[in-house]
This record gives sequence, C-alpha cells and structure tokens, in this order.
Amino acid sequence: MEKELKEIFFRLDGAWASFELMAIRKREDYLKPFRVLRCKIDDQVDFDAPEGLRSATEASVLIEIFGAQELVAASGRGAVHAVDNAMRKVLERHYPQLSEVRLEEFDVRLLHHGEISDDDEERGAGAPVRVLGIFSDGKERWGTVGVAEDILQASVECIIDGLEWKLREEHKH
Repeated sequence: MEKELKEIFFRLDGAWASFELMAIRKREDYLKPFRVLRCKIDDQVDFDAPEGLRSATEASVLIEIFGAQELVAASGRGAVHAVDNAMRKVLERHYPQLSEVRLEEFDVRLLHHGEISDDDEERGAGAPVRVLGIFSDGKERWGTVGVAEDILQASVECIIDGLEWKLREEHKH
C-alpha cells in the first residue's frame, strides 16, 4: 500500500461510513442528496459573562438541494452545534428521517504528517486536524471523519458525511 493511501486509511480508522461514502460518490448513478456550498460561523466568547452565557455562536449555511440554493442561519452551543442546527433547518424539511440522527461522540485530534520538523505550525495549533464523529439513528451507529487544516472545515465535513450516510440510499431527486 502506498504511503499516501496508508495515511488516508489511518485517518479514516473508526470512520467506515466516510470510507464507504468515498466509494459510493464515485459511482455514476449516485445522486448526492445535498451539497453544502458555503458556511460562515460567528463565535463569540465573553469571559466576563456569567458561566452559562459566555458563548454565543451563530452559523449560516448555503446548501444546494434539488437544484435550488437555500441560505439558513441558526445558533447553537458552539460552532459544531450551530452548523448542525443550520443544516438541519433545510435538510429535515426534505428528509424528515434526519431528525432521528444524533451526533453521539465527537473527537478532534491533531495530525502530524510527514517528518518531524522544527516548524511549530506542523506540531501545534497550526497542524492539520482529524475530526471523528459517531452518529446514531437509534437503530444503527456509524462513524465519519473530516480532515483539514482548519478545525471548523474538518467538523463541517464530518457532519456532512454523517447526514449523507443516512441518506445514501435516497433517490428522491
């Protein structure tokens, strides 16, 4: 196995749904149930505010679904929750079964690829991240992954895969 393929495999460890989606998306007959075109997150932390009111997050998401684009916004307890809430505002109207899907576990890890270098960005906060999400619909559990140099991008990719996995057999287009 080539080194690059090995790296991709290990990044997908525990996220077999993302791995299978990669293969499914290559099929000519696969119709993607939705596409996230753009995501904007506004996150504010006020350390002087009382404990329960310190964080305020809003996300806006532009989604293409059935050939139309929809822009929605939602708030949440942090960036991941706000993005998930915004996506669901659109997607659950078209795919009610997504209301059953819950993100049960969420794990973020720094990736150190290549040889160890003196570059602090490769070892610390600037390193690429791997986000692993475990989803459930009450009957089935599946894991998805997002990998990017930006934690929010990796998180959104993970959520997209988690929701798309539930819809992989839909042919509603």
